[in-house]
Amino acid sequence: MNYQLLGISLLLLAVPLYLLHIYKVRLLPRALRAILKMFIYLAVTGLCVKAVFAYSHWAITTLWILLMICLGASLSVSKGRLSQQRFFLPVLAGIVVAVGAVGAMTLLALKSLYAPFDLRCLVPVVGILTGTIIETNGRALSTYYAGLAHHNQLYYYMLGNGATHGQALEHFVHRALERAALPCISNMALQVVGVTPLLLWGMLLAGTDILTAFYVQILLLAAMFCTSVVSVVVTLLVARRFAFDAYLRLKQNKQ
Repeated sequence: MNYQLLGISLLLLAVPLYLLHIYKVRLLPRALRAILKMFIYLAVTGLCVKAVFAYSHWAITTLWILLMICLGASLSVSKGRLSQQRFFLPVLAGIVVAVGAVGAMTLLALKSLYAPFDLRCLVPVVGILTGTIIETNGRALSTYYAGLAHHNQLYYYMLGNGATHGQALEHFVHRALERAALPCISNMALQVVGVTPLLLWGMLLAGTDILTAFYVQILLLAAMFCTSVVSVVVTLLVARRFAFDAYLRLKQNKQ
């Protein structure tokens, strides 16, 4: 059965690749690299998750969760084109706080379906929330620090006119939060119409009743939205100690 699923999946991938080749679309090499990366990442993730479930030990589970969070923090910093040395810890703090708090609430909400902090629930919830943060955090941080770097006259003007450090940064924080929240808001608004709720259909395929699948879909959308915004706020608050010098001047971002 597993080989049949893999074979049909490869066939479905081959059809658009063949059409790209026939019509000489120049995206074919890029598509092949993306598919290869997808298989590698999924294979590594699948093997790791299989080991976590097979041993079912709290130490291994904790190690895997920490690895996911650290990898998510590193990817967020990379997508934001910021210095790993300076911004990894602030981003990590934001992810830990957001995923820890929102993830705990999500797991408690799912206790009617799973035992509290069951591996079948804990690992997927942490993975979903961390994966959501990677893209939104990267965009928000890029917007925030690019704005400070290119429009720092507004920041210094506010400071020069008696504003506190936090007040001088409000405009840039607003823009970063908009960048983090907008994708989540758009996805929620376009569910079913523009964005297919894969989790809902996947749970139905797995035999879950319709109402339960609907509630879980809503719960995870809300959790993803909350995690994204909370993570950005915590990251920006912590990053102030690393991004500004003693005279409140923005440090140069060197990779």
